[in-house]
Amino acid sequence: MKLSVINKGFSLVEVVVALFILSVSVITIYNLILSTAVSSYDLEQRYLAKEVANNRISLINTIEKSSKPTDRTGQMTMGGQKWIWDESIVNSQDDNFFEYKISVKLDGSETYIYSINGYYTK
Repeated sequence: MKLSVINKGFSLVEVVVALFILSVSVITIYNLILSTAVSSYDLEQRYLAKEVANNRISLINTIEKSSKPTDRTGQMTMGGQKWIWDESIVNSQDDNFFEYKISVKLDGSETYIYSINGYYTK
């Protein structure tokens, strides 16, 4: 007499291990996608803040050139968002130049996203 045993299907342990591996993989991929999206958003915000500062530098060097030390604040819309810029112009060690500092943040934010220092001729 010949005994034939046919095993079909998976045991409960095999199913649990497979589900565990699948869930760890899905969570890892989700975290990767989430961190990439957050990094992309932060990079976009920094880029837009830098462009706001660059616009201010262009204006300082052309039509809004200050002839004396001053502090200015204003706002600009870029990328569909309202940006606040703070600008400080002081005398430099060289009498031929002013030193400026421009800091940019989103409207309603406490922290500045981008700051830049530089010089321009008097």
